[in-house]
Amino acid sequence: MTIINFSRSWGSVPLRSALLFALAWAIPFSASASTGADPFANCCPNPQPKACTITSGVDIGCSGMSYPEEGVTYGPCTLTSTSKRSCSCAPGAGTQACRGNGTFGVCRFTGGPTYETCNSCDDNHDGIADNIAPQNCYLDKLGACAYGKTACSSGAEVCQQVNFPVQEVCDGEDTDCDGKSDKDEFGFLHCGTGACADTRHACLGGVWQTCTPGTPSPEVCDGSDNDCDGSTDEGFGVLSCGQGRCANSTPACSNGQPQTCVPLPAEPERCDGQDNDCDLAVDEGSTCRFDNTSCACTPIPQAKACASTACGTAPNGCGGNYSCGACPAP
Repeated sequence: MTIINFSRSWGSVPLRSALLFALAWAIPFSASASTGADPFANCCPNPQPKACTITSGVDIGCSGMSYPEEGVTYGPCTLTSTSKRSCSCAPGAGTQACRGNGTFGVCRFTGGPTYETCNSCDDNHDGIADNIAPQNCYLDKLGACAYGKTACSSGAEVCQQVNFPVQEVCDGEDTDCDGKSDKDEFGFLHCGTGACADTRHACLGGVWQTCTPGTPSPEVCDGSDNDCDGSTDEGFGVLSCGQGRCANSTPACSNGQPQTCVPLPAEPERCDGQDNDCDLAVDEGSTCRFDNTSCACTPIPQAKACASTACGTAPNGCGGNYSCGACPAP
């Protein structure tokens, strides 16, 4: 809307002066009418408003119009409905509408609508400056806090953070932004015993996991607790082999490996009350001399000598005999 300032068109002369001014014009006109002379022959053309630019105040830089005053002088530069001021739409130029109260409209690119960029200007002529379409971007932060969206700030494109630290949940994201994955954050689940034991991540792939023990199987000699009872390689017993002094025994399973029983080596028979040659006979043959001339002979204990006979006598290993009790009558 054009602002019309009658005070600038007519000056600041009071109404009485204006009436006198009109009367002064009317008198010559009446006189000239009677003489036939042109009453405006000596008048100058009325001055017209002219374009101007406001050079001070809150609207500095705005275009306007300066209206003529009395005495063919112009008053102050006044805003009009089409008043604008120059602004930057880097790399081009733009204009802003002057509102007349020290505020200005958005800076609009002076050319035709174009692609919107971050330059504090309305490039695409939609009435909004720097309204670019947000794009994904990344910040120098940990976890989910690194995700951002592009935006314009003070005429420059920036990456704005959209996620902030929250309590960690099992969703495949580092939501508390501490640099740890869900696998490391929530640790492991443990269940079962022996070969049935299972261990797995509590959270994997953004899904809570369940720990299920394995199925027991019959125990075998392999170093494992196959039947999942907390004991390893149990129930296989002992292997026995050999006779006399060669008798030996060994666990049937040791260190996860089945064992073999090997008899001790036989020795030549000697007079000591032992089955040295492992033939189930003690001091047999001429090993012991049955007289009192045996040298350095130590008799075997009577109980041991009599252990091999139920009654009667038994050699003491040094040529003598022990009485092992009377034998019952046949």
